[in-house]
Amino acid sequence: MSPPNQGTAVHTALSQRLQTSLVERDREALEQIAAGAPLSEILDGLLRAVEAVSGDDTLTSILLLDPDGTHLLHGAAPSLPQAYNAAIHGVEIGPKVGSCGTAAYLGHPVYVTDIAGDPLWANFKDLAAEHGLRACWSTPIEGADGKLLGTFAVYHRTPRSPTRDELDAINLVSRSAAAAIQRQRKITPRA
Repeated sequence: MSPPNQGTAVHTALSQRLQTSLVERDREALEQIAAGAPLSEILDGLLRAVEAVSGDDTLTSILLLDPDGTHLLHGAAPSLPQAYNAAIHGVEIGPKVGSCGTAAYLGHPVYVTDIAGDPLWANFKDLAAEHGLRACWSTPIEGADGKLLGTFAVYHRTPRSPTRDELDAINLVSRSAAAAIQRQRKITPRA
């Protein structure tokens, strides 16, 4: 599923600001990782940087793979409603589990441009509608060894597809999140 490029001047300017901001935030995240900052603080900062330059329509989240490797747990989502975060906390990974559960299951990004009519969201579309979520682009967060660590999602309140620049930004955030998650797991290994 390849997203169309919406190369409008507005999206291009926004994406360039996003890239510049994320490169700076990535540097800060690496410093935080080296200093041993808590994972939640690092992830929250990454997501706030994306939201700050993307506009009011953009909400982000990171879900973490639980120790059994079959469920996703809330990691960070500074602007998503708490009720939404609570509802998806512990969701089982699967082929039709919204964007995040499906991306984790398939091992590749899933770009849902309109949640209301997408079959991947059949069991979650009412929950998304209740919270005004209309598009969700999710990508797996993978460690250096290629193993799944979690997912990074970008939500929008209007249906839309990601631009090429936004996809590049998603990859940068995913790499930064992976570094932070791996560092945390080295400090507190799974049982």
